[in-house]
Amino acid sequence: MPLLHTFVQRCKRVERRHHREQQVSEEVREVYREDSKLHSYYLYVIMSGPEEDVQLERKYNSTSTLYVSSTISAPNVNSIIQAVATIIHSQVLEDTTLARLVDPTSDLYFFSEEKYISQHPQAFDTERLEMLRRTPTVENIYDFYKALYDCAQFSPECCIISLVYINRLIAFTSLPLQPTNWRPTVLCSLLVAQKVWDDRYLSNSDFSYIYPFFTTEEINRLEQKFIEALQYSMTVKAALYAKYYFELRSLFNESAAEFPLKPLDKQQAAALEGRSANLSQQEEDKARRYSNNAGVRLGPTSYSVIN
Repeated sequence: MPLLHTFVQRCKRVERRHHREQQVSEEVREVYREDSKLHSYYLYVIMSGPEEDVQLERKYNSTSTLYVSSTISAPNVNSIIQAVATIIHSQVLEDTTLARLVDPTSDLYFFSEEKYISQHPQAFDTERLEMLRRTPTVENIYDFYKALYDCAQFSPECCIISLVYINRLIAFTSLPLQPTNWRPTVLCSLLVAQKVWDDRYLSNSDFSYIYPFFTTEEINRLEQKFIEALQYSMTVKAALYAKYYFELRSLFNESAAEFPLKPLDKQQAAALEGRSANLSQQEEDKARRYSNNAGVRLGPTSYSVIN
């Protein structure tokens, strides 16, 4: 694939020149826009090659000094991502079949790529629009999760926590998962999950480098909207995590070989509850401070869905 090879080489040259900066150069962004076929490869390409990897800066989680290690080695994460992708795909198919749409005036529209497409129509040709609007397969969702995992190196447990948050978002707002909103929704859920679970996590600017469909400012806004939609309820109880864990494992007939992630032990379960509760409180306090300074009240938000 000569086009992809050229893209890889150009990205590597850009990375060597800008690897200390936490922003994507315009050259990389332009290459990304040149051909929509590269979209599915992009996350892999920018980080390809062990000698050329960009060293993204991980920030220490201020909520705890406890290092929560994963219960599984990185190469065995595939089955966990496959299970999560299967669940998300099922929801996308259900919502697509019911033809449920998000009102463009709703705050839920922030999670739709259609909003950003309408703001920058010149960046999307017919082929790229068709690709973005295509109903995803399980493999498409798996590839997106796996690409984020390969770049961000979050713990496999974050996949399960992200699924908790996605389902909670749907429960709180009735958000239908659609071809053009599942990627931003997954991205936001992983952003929050990594901050909850991983002792060291990537900054939002790093994620905008990994997935440059959005700028850092747009990702910051998306994350805030996601947290608001969750009503600052990011606490994950050990029992809830266990329920999700065993439901996902059941997709592999309870096989430890096929689903090698182990349940959380008591220390890990307590850490999950404590850290997620701390993040919830921090975000709610931050929102209240902003509200007080701006002289506005925290109130209900519009989450209109067209059935």
